[in-house]
Amino acid sequence: MPSDVIIARGHANVTAKNERTLEITRDPYVTRSGDCIIACCADKAGPDLSEELREALARPGIVKIVVEAEGIEEVITGRTPLAPPTNPYRLVVRRSRYVDDSTLAVEADKAAAHLSRELVSKIREGVVVRVEISVYG
Repeated sequence: MPSDVIIARGHANVTAKNERTLEITRDPYVTRSGDCIIACCADKAGPDLSEELREALARPGIVKIVVEAEGIEEVITGRTPLAPPTNPYRLVVRRSRYVDDSTLAVEADKAAAHLSRELVSKIREGVVVRVEISVYG
């Protein structure tokens, strides 16, 4: 099972109100208008993911994303985008089927707005956010 881990951090401006997408960015900050962003300062984006994971994202399969902050965790499941993400700044999980160079998963069961408010509250404290990505099938 190909997998990788991204280490990022939360930010006081995280609102996690977007109903369609969820984003993890390498940018060092989050604006209030970035309502899909759940973590910033990520140590990886598309080109930095393991080669095994990037190859798996290009084939049909299921993507499992576990977002964890100080022991609070949420699991998001979607389908592979059938293309590896190449954007060097961000990774996006989408509820739709839309694919661009930042897409990590499509047809996801959750977007930023669906994360538990307990997790979002913890992320807003600026804590470390661990994102584990795995592909099955």
